[in-house]
Amino acid sequence: MTFERNDSDTDPGRRLVLRDNLERLSQGSRLWTNDQETIAESRRCDAVRAAVDTVLTAKQREVVEAYFFEGLSQGEIARQLGVTQQVVQKRLFGARRGSRVVGGALQRLRIALSPLVSP
Repeated sequence: MTFERNDSDTDPGRRLVLRDNLERLSQGSRLWTNDQETIAESRRCDAVRAAVDTVLTAKQREVVEAYFFEGLSQGEIARQLGVTQQVVQKRLFGARRGSRVVGGALQRLRIALSPLVSP
């Protein structure tokens, strides 16, 4: 995966968008490969997408996809969904209740993807 600026984005200060590096396919590379690094990267991408699709609630999923995959700010997502920016932040990062954090898409993804991360 690489980080690229959204082509339709004219704001130079806008956050970078996470995208698959599809240019490799247009440069004559094969769709099937024995390259272990490419295979491992593909499996990680598939695992992240599967975790987003299965571990998160529908509301968390729409916020995560807009924030990380589309590159929208929390304010832009809030306006698009008709909620406050604080609601978007809580869906992403959770809310502190007492001594622990409750909810939050990133915490759920961190737990679901922990087997992929080497200690």
